[in-house]
Amino acid sequence: MRKLKWVGVILALCLVMGCAAMKTTEEGTYYKALGCWYDTTLQFKRYYTAADEEQQMKWDAEFRPMLIHAKEILNMWYIHLDDGQPTAGDYESWKELKNDLLFYFAQNIKGQT
Repeated sequence: MRKLKWVGVILALCLVMGCAAMKTTEEGTYYKALGCWYDTTLQFKRYYTAADEEQQMKWDAEFRPMLIHAKEILNMWYIHLDDGQPTAGDYESWKELKNDLLFYFAQNIKGQT
């Protein structure tokens, strides 16, 4: 039993050391951003479905275009990852729009049922 405990400790240490050694790649950053966009979109759909028609029209005019623009940025970023072009500008564009999306979401959608 004592040997199994040490084997578990050693495996846990190897896992921690392996994860700490992993670098965040450009591709990994892209997929994290894509996941953030996806989660935000799912949350928006939940609130949108529950909102009244007037609120839906407001969000169609104000929030939905930002979601679409964010996806366009992510699409260009993905293309640049594939063709070897620099992606720093894509990442910066994404961060700026992501912050706008989250700010709008926090200011206009919170508290809706």
